[in-house]
Amino acid sequence: MSKASFTSRRAPAHHYVLAILLGAMLTVAVAGLVGASNPNDFWPAAAIGALCTAYPAMSLSGKIFVSHHTVTRDAHGEQSVELQWMRQAGAGAFLDILVVIVVASLVLAIGRLDVEALPILLGLVALSAVDVGLRYVAIRHRALK
Repeated sequence: MSKASFTSRRAPAHHYVLAILLGAMLTVAVAGLVGASNPNDFWPAAAIGALCTAYPAMSLSGKIFVSHHTVTRDAHGEQSVELQWMRQAGAGAFLDILVVIVVASLVLAIGRLDVEALPILLGLVALSAVDVGLRYVAIRHRALK
């Protein structure tokens, strides 16, 4: 490989400053809103809000100001093997969840059962996430064998 392929690309210094400023402003804004929603415990609530917001806010601001200069988009990124595996896993999981929904609907209709929707929906979300994850691992294992 040539030495040119290892050179690092950097954003202008003021872009890093802008990213830090935007991240800090977003963090302070969310912390203030969280603190204001808990007036009895303003400072602990604001601190928790700031801790939960700092990383996503800095990441977003870095994406906005810095990544355009430092990250090179892969022209063939949509053709990656991992993305194909994820699409296959998602398609299979979609069919699994569809079958589960049809069967559960039939059981509820025939049994005339009355259940709350929230636990059922949360269960479907959890089931779909586990299903996609397991399918991805299985597809990856078969491909790398």
